[in-house]
Amino acid sequence: MVERFPEITSVAEFIRLRESEDPAEYRRSAWAAMALPLWWDLVRNHPDMRFWAAHNKTVPTEILAELVKDPDWRVRDRVAGKRRCPPELLERLVDDPHDAVRRVVAGHRHSPRWVVARLVDDPWPVIAQEARARLADWPSEGPAVGPAAGPAAPSGE
Repeated sequence: MVERFPEITSVAEFIRLRESEDPAEYRRSAWAAMALPLWWDLVRNHPDMRFWAAHNKTVPTEILAELVKDPDWRVRDRVAGKRRCPPELLERLVDDPHDAVRRVVAGHRHSPRWVVARLVDDPWPVIAQEARARLADWPSEGPAVGPAAGPAAPSGE
């Protein structure tokens, strides 16, 4: 069962918790929720905390969408590595300049098929191999499609 943590009520509190040497406080910075305006304040005014914002389990998707544009590849990698990273954010990271980010995208369970297919020719052989292996195990649902390929046929969902 996941432990429940009290909501973080200020940016200063988030930073204090994250920088704390107390494991319970550090855990709270990784698991506790925070109001959306506070998230925006944190990522806009404290660039050194962006990785830790992406690390938080409750960070809103709107904030993750901002963090995929971060100049620090480690922040983008952390966003891509989130278990609940939405497919549309993984799509934005498919051409990331850093190979570590593309590798996470190639292996992410939410990456759309067309995104994984795009990585089979990646310049880094590890990524290309991982993408090929994922596609080989992909359930057969028709061709890989993406934004450039036009709309996909209706799937009945």
